[in-house]
Amino acid sequence: MANHTTVNTQLPAYTLRPVSPLIPWISDFHLSLFLPIAAYWFMSLTFWYIDKKDLWSQYRIHTPEEFKQRNRVTVGEVLRSVLLQQAVQTALGLLIGYLTSPGDVYGREEYDLAIWASRVHMAHDAVPYILALVGIDATSIVHKFHAYTVSSNLKPNSSKPFAFINPIFITKPNGFAPWELWTAKLIYYLLEPAARFGIAIFFSDSWQYFWHRAMHSNKWLYRTPSPPLSPPPPKQLTPIPTGHLHAHHHKLYVPYAFGAFYNTLAEAFLLDTVGTTLSLMLSGLSIRETMWFGTVSVMKGVDDHCGYRLPWDPLQWGNEQNTGFHDVHHQGWGIKVCDVFGRL
Repeated sequence: MANHTTVNTQLPAYTLRPVSPLIPWISDFHLSLFLPIAAYWFMSLTFWYIDKKDLWSQYRIHTPEEFKQRNRVTVGEVLRSVLLQQAVQTALGLLIGYLTSPGDVYGREEYDLAIWASRVHMAHDAVPYILALVGIDATSIVHKFHAYTVSSNLKPNSSKPFAFINPIFITKPNGFAPWELWTAKLIYYLLEPAARFGIAIFFSDSWQYFWHRAMHSNKWLYRTPSPPLSPPPPKQLTPIPTGHLHAHHHKLYVPYAFGAFYNTLAEAFLLDTVGTTLSLMLSGLSIRETMWFGTVSVMKGVDDHCGYRLPWDPLQWGNEQNTGFHDVHHQGWGIKVCDVFGRL
């Protein structure tokens, strides 16, 4: 990415430069595609090891016998399905990257801080007018509590009859008081990223919930019956229709970690690929923020299907949609909708 310089007489000039990758031999964009897959298999193998070594069996939801008898799909089929899904999603991600050439840049931090400081300054000037709408005389409050005084360089006039600043904070040559710059930094470095994550989480959760609910409410979306096997092969499990979307995932009556993304390609594309892409576009997450969002989302999905109620598991804290809740969801008699909206 070529450097780009912008000059504004009112604001600091800046030159955009590409951010150096976290790992020299792989770009941040490609790393953002790799990390969720790595997290998926690392967590899955961790829970597989816990299961094989019979560790913390007191927290296991189902017995090994239930795992063998109740699931309607083999471990090999689950592995093949998940690997195929991840290969397709990675290919789509590479295609999007080729078409859009994404990448983080730096160099405009001072410019953005000045923009936010300007907004804070304007909001500060608007406070007296807002207070006046509810019958509060800001000027009287200023003189009564001696918290504010008339600015020596911002005299009241017809356009700013209530111009004042806190005398404790001396205005700098750039025209902003220190408290305005501190507020701008708080917004820029903390509140703005938190808002981006909040938008991404809200949209992703909404997308997942409403499509998930539709798939459990609509028989066609859940499964479209295919012609029955005639005659069925001996010792075959009860056939489940293959022409469907969400019923595929519910072949796992006893969920386990690496079965978290056992879906049809159609469902994976609709819920995960499209939903995540739209979340990132609407929220404006940077590439490195996308790494966190994608990786933690995958970890949460794997954890919900792990089959263990671990009391010290942070991914199960602070929300009702945990491993126990999701296990009930996978039972034939269980709750068929979840996520935040399911509780509203």
